[in-house]
Amino acid sequence: MADPVPAQSRTRTALMVMSLCLNVGLIALILVGIGRVGSGFIAQPGIMAPVQIARTLPPPQQEKIRDIVATHRDAMRERRQAARRARLEAFRVFSAPDYSPGDFTRALDGVRMADAALEEEAVALQQDVVNILTPDERKMIAERIKARRERSGWRRLMRAGL
Repeated sequence: MADPVPAQSRTRTALMVMSLCLNVGLIALILVGIGRVGSGFIAQPGIMAPVQIARTLPPPQQEKIRDIVATHRDAMRERRQAARRARLEAFRVFSAPDYSPGDFTRALDGVRMADAALEEEAVALQQDVVNILTPDERKMIAERIKARRERSGWRRLMRAGL
């Protein structure tokens, strides 16, 4: 004689089906959230980054921009590493058993100076890239940026007063 199907088995099956449905719904919500965030979900270069500027230019101008970026690459790397080292030093001073406010202040001044040097190099790179553009290219890029800003869903919501 076959064993009757226990009631617990049906309950367990129903719970498993409900769990599966909830998981599918959760995955759908996550995908919708990622879709709404769009390219902001993964860090992208800014709209005035050399890569973004080069994107809409003809190949000869793109090559010029790549050359400019290449000339600044080593300096940017060095300054980025210096900023990282300054932060590590500040943390070392912060976590030292013989903490001293004066030493921590000096370490933070080092972070400030390293960040300023990195920013200065980034601005020099930006300036070099923009200075090789023709007036028509600058106009085209400015219009593209304005159009992109107008398409922003957040900006439409803010203008609507919501």
